Amino acid sequence: MKKFFACIIVLGVIFGGIGGYFLIKDMQNKKKIEEIKKGWYIEVTYDEPINVRDKASTKGESLGTVSKGEIYKVLDVDTVSSNKFFWYLIEYKDTKGYVASGRKIHWVKDVNNPNDIQVPSVRFKDEVYRVTSINDINYKHLEVIEDTDDYNITHEVYHEVKPSEYIDQYWILYTITDGAGKSSSKMQKIEFDVRPDESQVLDFSEYKK
Repeated sequence: MKKFFACIIVLGVIFGGIGGYFLIKDMQNKKKIEEIKKGWYIEVTYDEPINVRDKASTKGESLGTVSKGEIYKVLDVDTVSSNKFFWYLIEYKDTKGYVASGRKIHWVKDVNNPNDIQVPSVRFKDEVYRVTSINDINYKHLEVIEDTDDYNITHEVYHEVKPSEYIDQYWILYTITDGAGKSSSKMQKIEFDVRPDESQVLDFSEYKK
């Protein structure tokens, strides 16, 4: 019996020690992230893992990967080497490495950047945006991807009608513009409980992609 209780105590000490180790590790990670967020950092937003490379090129050697939701301190950014990507130099484990982000479709969220380099964009989870009336349109459902707070969002609503194809639907085109004049647009289907007056919308045939 004594041996049994001794084993229980030993196991308790072992598992308690392991639990304590991971608790301390978790606290250290949270503190590290808090410190990183005080400066320039990126948050990975792409669903798939992204390679960290030893140079600002897709031909660079992979040092590992970063995954969605992870946060890394940025040391610099290369905006010259590629016309397709921004290459962020980050602190990665015990070394440094480059992470790519598309110029048009951002794979990371750039936060506290001292320079305005990104073309701003918007993102939405749902394919269809539903409101009561055209006067109820707002931007609360949009996720803004931009490295500064100096931006403006506008919208236009289009009515698409093709009787021969049984199409009668509305689209909303968002345009986001930053303080440096860089802008992008993105379209989403919109549905109304109360159909708007035709004077309030644009003809979809006039929409220029």
